[in-house]
Amino acid sequence: MRFPAEAHRDVHVRYARPSCMGGFAWFTVDFEPLPDGRLGFEFVNPLRPDDIDAECAQEVSNGVLLWLIGTERKDLFSVDCPQLPTAKELDAGAPVRPDVGPGLIALRAVLRHSRVHPVDSLPLIHRRAGWRAADKSWLGMEATGDPMDHAP
Repeated sequence: MRFPAEAHRDVHVRYARPSCMGGFAWFTVDFEPLPDGRLGFEFVNPLRPDDIDAECAQEVSNGVLLWLIGTERKDLFSVDCPQLPTAKELDAGAPVRPDVGPGLIALRAVLRHSRVHPVDSLPLIHRRAGWRAADKSWLGMEATGDPMDHAP
């Protein structure tokens, strides 16, 4: 069984934390099954560097992949953060996190829109936001209770 079975489009994430440690990420991503019955994970970024720099885009991808393999939010920035599976491991069939059901990862994530802040758009914030995009998409969670989506 491949995961996901269906596409989830227009998943919006906004993170804006006003403080001296700041952080800003605002993007839209589409999630879709890989075509032709393939397994693995693909991240597509057709945006320009003015929209999102390569390092932040890579961290969106890493955040999505960390969610897929079952990383908890509290572990995203800790020494307990697991190592990402390699492309070879994903292509051979990596299991998706158990709380969304059985299956092997077969996902393409496409970054559709992004806004950046010249100072506060940090790569680690984009990792957190990528994780949140996947979490919102498959667990059906809305922004309630997550200060990340409510910050001004």
